[in-house]
Amino acid sequence: MQKNLAENPTFSSFFTTVLTLLGVAVGLGNVWRFPYMMGTYGGSAFLIIFIVLMCIIAIPALMCELALARAYRGATITVLKKSFGPVGRVLGYVLTIGILVSGTYYTLVVGNVFYSAWYVITTGFTPETLDDFGQHLAQPTLQFSVGLAVLWCGLFVIWRGLKKGIERVSELFVPFFFLVATYLVYVALNLPGAGDAVRQFMRPDFSKIGPTELFAALGQCFFSLGLGASFALVYGKFISRETRLGPVAILSAGGDTLASILATLFIIPTVIVFGMELDGGPTLLFETVPKLLTQMPSGRLVGSFMLLALALVSFLSAVAVFQVVAVALEEEPIGQWLGRPRLLLLIGLIETCGMAYPAWHPEIIGTLDLIIGSGFMVSGGLLAVLAITWAYGRSNAMAEIFTNEQPDPVYRFIFLWMRYVIPLALLTILGATIYGAING
Repeated sequence: MQKNLAENPTFSSFFTTVLTLLGVAVGLGNVWRFPYMMGTYGGSAFLIIFIVLMCIIAIPALMCELALARAYRGATITVLKKSFGPVGRVLGYVLTIGILVSGTYYTLVVGNVFYSAWYVITTGFTPETLDDFGQHLAQPTLQFSVGLAVLWCGLFVIWRGLKKGIERVSELFVPFFFLVATYLVYVALNLPGAGDAVRQFMRPDFSKIGPTELFAALGQCFFSLGLGASFALVYGKFISRETRLGPVAILSAGGDTLASILATLFIIPTVIVFGMELDGGPTLLFETVPKLLTQMPSGRLVGSFMLLALALVSFLSAVAVFQVVAVALEEEPIGQWLGRPRLLLLIGLIETCGMAYPAWHPEIIGTLDLIIGSGFMVSGGLLAVLAITWAYGRSNAMAEIFTNEQPDPVYRFIFLWMRYVIPLALLTILGATIYGAING
């Protein structure tokens, strides 16, 4: 008998719900993407904008997406189809295909982290080994091979199911990551001159913040939390009716923000102390950090813990990418016809073919990441908020979002914020960014 993703199991407990959502949220978005986005889009001003947007937009948007998925017990295509009809179904497919495309380059990056972890543990980063490491990491065949291993291991975890697969690895990897991250911050802040480096960096220059920077910060919130009518929708369908969504959203966003801050407190002071640059873009983790570790006391030990923890937790994010596509398509006729094992095999074959281009042309990763990691996420998030606050009906939506609690004035205010302010803010930032891009 074939296993079916559509059987709608639920998370074992509130604790495993939060841990699994953190497993989606915490990963490369915090340690790979966040530092280079911050270095490129405004420095510490970006960090402050990110935290503000996380509180006033991302957390309410996460509550909306989780409520929408739980209400319909469906993923991206299903909920958008039920909310907006045939047009919603088309948009659902567009978003799902976008996530499928993101998997082609994201899996390669996760593979690079695993290879980096293996290299620092077995060989170590020294001035003599950096060239060797860089030459190996630049080999498309190696990137492609390690990426394939990540891809098929991730599909195996999904095949194992929610409780035996995703929950189990989340319970192991997420706490380990936070323990290691705390240790890394302790090491970084005890470097000579680290305190001055932090104070120097934490002098925000808001003159650097414009529509592009706002869009980048908002996109980072959505990318990191797994918003955008994608990750949160898929995992939201597994949340029990009794679970309060407010605490889940706050703890998930809080843990994700903490992970970004911990990554910042490790990478930023060490980069500044050793006279390096933060604007290395997507290659920051694989070029600047290895050079950094060669100069740090106990750099091999620090690098081993850092890259191993990051590799494990980023693997959870890769699993979430494939889970989004698998669950969304299995609710459609094609998925029901194929069945779970053959659908996972098909996704694996498509991703295998798609990974070849970014493996041999890595310069496209930054562009794809901005389009999908920011553009698709913000657009999908807008659709999800509109779906639950408008298409689902006000009274039903409030009961779903606030778990049947009495709609006191605070809840009414939050709902009005979700219904009017968040869509307007998303439309304004998205529109201003598109206008700026068109007009150069």
